[in-house]
Amino acid sequence: MIENIIIGAIFLSALAYLGNMVRKQFTAKNAGCAKGCGSCNVDFSKLPEVKEQ
Repeated sequence: MIENIIIGAIFLSALAYLGNMVRKQFTAKNAGCAKGCGSCNVDFSKLPEVKEQ
């Protein structure tokens, strides 16, 4: 009986973990690019202009 409860708790924890991963993937992020990590939050107005030849 106790084994079934423990296995059920582990199963529900795994489902909650996977559900959280899916939710994070589809949640909008406030980042500067599509990657969503926030590392490329660059102010492009301060970059020098590139002249094409």
